[in-house]
Amino acid sequence: MTEASEKIRRVGYICVECKQTRSLNIDADVHLKRRELSINGLASYIDVHADKEGNRHGVKLFIDPNFHVRTNNVLKIKREVKLPTGPGPSIPMPGMKTKNLTTKFAWSSWSRLELNLKAEGITFVLEVENKNSSSKIPSVSTSSELGAVTCSADPVVEEDSDEVIEYMDGWLTSLCNSLELASSLHMDLIPEILRYIDHHVHRRITYNDEVIINILVDKAAILIPDKTTMQMVSKYGPAMKLIGLDPVSLGKIATRLSKEDQFSMVDIQKILENEMDKESALEEEVIVLAMFYLISLDAFDYKLSYLQEN
Repeated sequence: MTEASEKIRRVGYICVECKQTRSLNIDADVHLKRRELSINGLASYIDVHADKEGNRHGVKLFIDPNFHVRTNNVLKIKREVKLPTGPGPSIPMPGMKTKNLTTKFAWSSWSRLELNLKAEGITFVLEVENKNSSSKIPSVSTSSELGAVTCSADPVVEEDSDEVIEYMDGWLTSLCNSLELASSLHMDLIPEILRYIDHHVHRRITYNDEVIINILVDKAAILIPDKTTMQMVSKYGPAMKLIGLDPVSLGKIATRLSKEDQFSMVDIQKILENEMDKESALEEEVIVLAMFYLISLDAFDYKLSYLQEN
């Protein structure tokens, strides 16, 4: 077992709604640093899944410092996903719009990836010239729980990297489920989320990663900054060692967001426009990376648009 895998704890529980046995991959270090844990002795987590009949619901879990689930409460899913059923007699369905993402990034984990958002009629296609996947490595093909979002990828990995293929499937499945659930999608951030995944498929996706993807794709998600944590990041962020993000930029973003009592993801680009480099073509990438780091640091409370507590 690697050092990285030792830090991930698989926490199991039985859902009070559907009686299924479920599990979450929790980053031990992140869990033990949660504000909720230090205040209440329990940290909350949300698990959205379907029962055996395909009916989805959420469960809010409270987990103690020993990684034991103490209570779990059912959450309602407010959004009903409706797939296009074909053209009606007088209103034809629009054709799929394809967004080609071949030139902006040097994708390293796949030679080709296709992401289909059926309800929105949009396809993202990523291809890398002169980078071929091995014919001995099967394609990764996955979809969201209701099939409204599908994704396929031709991996570029060593032939004995079955573990990486498993990890890639986990990341892409999580992205598909997040895209299916969000009431209003943040399309501008999807390529940058894919780039983040591209750089992290060598490890197993954690619960924290799934939460971050859920928030980033959901335009209607509400974020409530923890001002104390934001001020700490503002002060010490420039000295942090970060991958792919200028730590000074993280400090500036934390300073700006600490002035907000709450905001929605639909406003994130406007709020941060003065902290972004006007000449940069990677504005959305900076936002994505900053949000990944800040959410990982427990700098926000959040509300997802499709979840409702009973």
